[in-house]
Amino acid sequence: MKDDTESPDNASPSSARRELTKVEIKESVDNHARWVRSNGEEGQAADFQKAQLKGVVFMGANLRQANFAEAYLYGAYLKNTNLENANLENANLRGANLRWANLKNANLKNANLMRADFQEADMENTQLQGANLKMSVGLTREQLEKAQVDETTVLPPA
Repeated sequence: MKDDTESPDNASPSSARRELTKVEIKESVDNHARWVRSNGEEGQAADFQKAQLKGVVFMGANLRQANFAEAYLYGAYLKNTNLENANLENANLRGANLRWANLKNANLKNANLMRADFQEADMENTQLQGANLKMSVGLTREQLEKAQVDETTVLPPA
């Protein structure tokens, strides 16, 4: 377990990250889908906080309101995934495929989004304060105008 004196390391996986099996990940996604469909009456919200999810494939999954805070999602395949209202604060999404993803109201504060692909992603009210979008692709001016950015957001060159 990581102690409070350590700063989060979004650059590489660390021993403090939770290792999950493919079965555990699938069960979490299935339970989460049931939780979303039942408005919280059945299943359980997915908690991938600090999870090691390098290269995971969540294509088309409904992960709205899931917790990915500080998760290691390097190279994750999130194409067409519903991440509305999800918490991805301090997550490492370097090189992630977020094409056609629903990132509406998602918290991506201080996330590493270098080389992430945002083609046609819905970024309405996406919180990008402190996020690193350097070398990201598919990101349009219109998407950024809908998102929340500030002087701490590292934007790709215009």
